[in-house]
Amino acid sequence: TLFVTFPLMVREVMPVLQEIGTQQEEAASTLGAYSWTTFWKVTWPSIRWAVIYGVVLTIARALGEFGAVLVVSGNIINRTQTATTLIYQDVENFNVTSANGAALVLAAFSIGLMLMMEWAKKRRGVH
Repeated sequence: TLFVTFPLMVREVMPVLQEIGTQQEEAASTLGAYSWTTFWKVTWPSIRWAVIYGVVLTIARALGEFGAVLVVSGNIINRTQTATTLIYQDVENFNVTSANGAALVLAAFSIGLMLMMEWAKKRRGVH
């Protein structure tokens, strides 16, 4: 799932990294800062919100991931079953009520994450 959804994280962070450039990191290095200090004091504050948004998008997408999970994990009941494969199994077994309930929970959680992300964007003044 991480392999399939990680590009969402990259899509959020890459433009921010390109925009801030390397000048501040190079200045910190020139002044003698270690690489981890440079990351935590210079880079991280600039990309923090992009990483948070990327994580939220990745989680929301991962909740609905079906194909990669089914193929890679093999859908072993009670071992590698995820909510999406549970929904698939319920539909196959004509347990539509259970499938709809699980799908509704996943949809509500994903929408909730997206609304929280938009609220945080507005609160922080990020566009």
